[in-house]
Amino acid sequence: MTFLKKKPDLLSYLETIHLDASVEQALVDRAIVQLKKKTYERRVIVTLASGFRQLALEQKISKAGLALYTKLQKPNIGDDVGLTAGLWF
Repeated sequence: MTFLKKKPDLLSYLETIHLDASVEQALVDRAIVQLKKKTYERRVIVTLASGFRQLALEQKISKAGLALYTKLQKPNIGDDVGLTAGLWF
């Protein structure tokens, strides 16, 4: 019998993150507030990644911030295929 693993909750994951750079922590805190207001999770991820992308382009991102940004950019095949499945038909 196969047991399905529960997808990690983005809100609880972000609440465990503490970044030393105040700009980066402000981005994470803003994402937490948006998730608590029940904003669509995908939109929060895109907005958060956009903020980190801007910091990376300006070369003002810390190693911890870069690690989080990389994790946000990592593709999730199940979600990505599910979001585009409607375009196939």
